[in-house]
Amino acid sequence: MLYPAAGIIAEYNPLHKGHIYHIEKARELCRAEAVVVVLSSNFVQRGEAALADKWTRAEMALSCGVDLALELPVTFSAHNAGVFANGAVDILAATQSVTHLSFGAENPHCLSDNIINILLEEPEAFKQSLKKNLNSGLSFVEARARAAEEAIQGSAAIFAGSNNILALSYMARIKQKKYAITPMPLLRTGSAYNSAELSEIPSAAAIRKAIKSGNMEAALDKMPAPAAAILRKKIDEGRICANDDALWKILRASLLRASPRELGGIAEISEGIEFKMKEAAISSKSFSEWLAACTSKRYPAGRIRRAAIHILLGLDHWTNRAAQRLGPPYIRVLGMNEKGRKLLHEMRERAALPIVTTYGKAARLSRYAAETARFEALACELWEELIPNGRPGEEHKRRIIIV
Repeated sequence: MLYPAAGIIAEYNPLHKGHIYHIEKARELCRAEAVVVVLSSNFVQRGEAALADKWTRAEMALSCGVDLALELPVTFSAHNAGVFANGAVDILAATQSVTHLSFGAENPHCLSDNIINILLEEPEAFKQSLKKNLNSGLSFVEARARAAEEAIQGSAAIFAGSNNILALSYMARIKQKKYAITPMPLLRTGSAYNSAELSEIPSAAAIRKAIKSGNMEAALDKMPAPAAAILRKKIDEGRICANDDALWKILRASLLRASPRELGGIAEISEGIEFKMKEAAISSKSFSEWLAACTSKRYPAGRIRRAAIHILLGLDHWTNRAAQRLGPPYIRVLGMNEKGRKLLHEMRERAALPIVTTYGKAARLSRYAAETARFEALACELWEELIPNGRPGEEHKRRIIIV
């Protein structure tokens, strides 16, 4: 038995030197025999198309120390921090093999049970403060941070860190569901999450920006050599999403065609923002211009971007809420090495969810599983339309990566 096993939740968009440090540290701190990553679909938590598809990012992960790569379906990956975290933690827990969850945070020693309890129990004073802050026009993230600050002094500073927010979400899900997984927070190394500086250990955002602006060699030089070689090949093949031009054309057509009522039925769209989205689409010449026109304190850019992806997918409120209530319906494998193959064999004996490798097998599990697989396949087909050398139907030809 491969025990213990460390779990990591990631996007690797793309995989950089900080990620290598995390993988190695997770193996060391957890004394792990294997490292399992749950990897975002082709649309990520920020509400953007991934630079490289999930198969390429899984290959990068396997080349840099991960043993088994699993998929986080798009109905969870292109979502707010809570939904993203819940879906990914549920998958790791369902393996019944992952014993630890390792994750980075800006303030790992400040992720207290007191803050987590407030998020889970929502005492009356917290709820009233949250409601008051929301009514004042603040975003949910800011409103929650202020409400938490009133309950526990200093907690607003914790909520200011992007990785802290995800870390708290992971820990809250483990505690809420009583999962037999030990959280292992780790101080995040390198540049800040959204930093655009191409430092020695740059953020994924900085690497993406450099590649998109034509500074490819400098960006690849900051990546681990195996991952850089894989990404270079995809760049040469025209298999990366380096701008929003194609996405904007498809999105604008969708916005112009749909009625406000139809848009109001899409996940994460409420309170009349659909009218602003439609109005802005008429005059905006680019995605960034449309995004700026729709963004406000109440609707930050991340929420608008995620809503845009949900529009393109046709992800409605009902399906979205069902997914959050039910959680992932299966465990889908993207890739593995020999150690990962052994772990997968053990998982098949004990996993709490069915393990699938094809859409057909997923679709036969249940109506909900079929819907989850349908949205995932649609997201992959949509991503193919956003890159220079898109290949319709490519997703259905893919097979598990074996290193």
